[in-house]
Amino acid sequence: MSGSVQSGSVESGSVTFDYEGARVLVTGAAGLIGRALVTRFAGSGAEVIAVDRDADGLKTLADLVPAGGRLATLAADLAGEEAADRVFDLVDRAGGLDVLVNNAALTEYRTPFIDIDSATWDTIIAANLRSAYLLSVRAVRRWRDAGRGGAIVNMSSPGGARAHEDQSAYDVAKAGLEAMARAIAVELGGLGIRANCIAPASVVGDVRSTTDIPSGRTTSPEEVADAALFLGSSAAAHVNGHVLRVDGGLHARLRTDPSQEQQR
Repeated sequence: MSGSVQSGSVESGSVTFDYEGARVLVTGAAGLIGRALVTRFAGSGAEVIAVDRDADGLKTLADLVPAGGRLATLAADLAGEEAADRVFDLVDRAGGLDVLVNNAALTEYRTPFIDIDSATWDTIIAANLRSAYLLSVRAVRRWRDAGRGGAIVNMSSPGGARAHEDQSAYDVAKAGLEAMARAIAVELGGLGIRANCIAPASVVGDVRSTTDIPSGRTTSPEEVADAALFLGSSAAAHVNGHVLRVDGGLHARLRTDPSQEQQR
C-alpha cells in the first residue's frame, strides 16, 4: 500500500491514495463521517469492512462504492466482546487487516456532570472508548503475531483536549482515544504498528459558514476522510501517536467568539 498526494483541491476529489490490495475496517460506517470514509477508501482501491449498529444504514453503503469496489458489512453493537470477536472473524475470513478506523461514536447524551448517572456514563464510555479498545487490541495482536505492521486511526474531537459543556463522558472518552493512540505508538511502534487520531470540528453534510471557526466554515465529511486516508497510508509512515486537527484553526484560537478576544 502506498500513498501519494496529487496537486489540486480537496473539494474536487484530487487528493488520491493507492489502497489497492489493502483491507480497511471502518466502524460507525453508516454515519455522516463513516459514509465518507467508506466512499473514499473504497474509491482508493481498498476492500472495506463496514460496521455499524444501524443495519438499515449499512444497506445504503453499497450505492456509495464505485463499480468494482469491494465492501463487506456487519451490523453490530461494538461495546461488547462478542461483537468484537464477530468483527474479527469477518476480518480473518477476508484475509487480514491493514487499517482500522475507530469512528463509531455515541453523541446524543448531553447532561451536566453533576447530574450524570453511572449507567449513562458507562454507556457513553463503552460506545466511544471501550469499543475502540476491543477492536484495537485484537488488531495489534494479529499484526504482532504476523510480524507485520498496521495502522489505527481513532476519530477524536476537540473535546479530547477542551471541554464541551454537558458532555463530560463524551470528552473523557475522546481524551481516552488520544491516550490509547499514544500508548500504542510508544509500545508497538517498533513493530511497525501506528496509531493516530483525527479531531474534526463541526462536521455537517453541507459545508456552512460560521464565525466559530477561524476558517469561516464547517468541516466536510470528505475532508475528515482524506485525513484518514493520509494517516493510514505510507505517506504517514513516520507519523505515530499524533492528533491531526481537521478543524479550520478552532483549536488554535484562544476563544470561540472572536468578539470576546482582548489583547494583553
